[in-house]
Amino acid sequence: MMREWKTEWMKLRRRKAGLLLLAFLGFTALWCAWILSDADAGDLLDGYRWIFSNLSMINTILLPTMLSMLASRLCDMEIKGNTLKLLCTMEKKGRLFDMKLLTGGLYLILYVGAELVLLFLGGVALGFGEPMQPRHILYFLIQNVTVSLVIYLLQVMLSFRFENQIIPLAAGIFGSFIGLFSWFFSADSLFRWIFVWGYYSLLHFIGSNWDEKTRVISFYDTEPDWGALALVLALLIGGYLLGKYLFIRKEI
Repeated sequence: MMREWKTEWMKLRRRKAGLLLLAFLGFTALWCAWILSDADAGDLLDGYRWIFSNLSMINTILLPTMLSMLASRLCDMEIKGNTLKLLCTMEKKGRLFDMKLLTGGLYLILYVGAELVLLFLGGVALGFGEPMQPRHILYFLIQNVTVSLVIYLLQVMLSFRFENQIIPLAAGIFGSFIGLFSWFFSADSLFRWIFVWGYYSLLHFIGSNWDEKTRVISFYDTEPDWGALALVLALLIGGYLLGKYLFIRKEI
């Protein structure tokens, strides 16, 4: 397995996948900086909840598109270079599929971890009143990593299925719009549950109250929808087994 893992990273040396993630991370940082640009002392007092709430929606919009581009970047060497048949004579087809998922999963975890580091550093620099709570970190990872892994798995399957990578990219952009719209539906709305991109909002862990008189938003802790998490994990396991089976059966 280590040989295949090393080979996968050698293939990525000039693919600039890291630059793709840095570009999205930089855009996210600028977006959060814009949100904080007119913050007053009251906003900064509960700054982490405020930014976690906004960052969850930002990721809902950006992550599906980023993951579609990442999956295409990791798979297009085999697709465009027409080397899939050659590679599968040197390693098992199922192992190649696993390496794509592991590589993309590692990129995803590094990306979400970088968001948390930037958020922490920004909170220290701006003097957020309350410290970042461990439960917020845990729930943020659960929300963004689990749902994104399912989406990335779907994008890998699409990238291997279609030689024209415009189709997987279109699916990612479609997912970004679906994920954004899901925030405007109630938690028990079928719209949120039938599309995997809607699970970002179902696993959200910060609630808010809007006072029309004072025009002040207050934030509070909530629990993610654990039923939605169980369904996401089931989709991840079932999707992996189905995707690997279809890839092994794929004619090359």
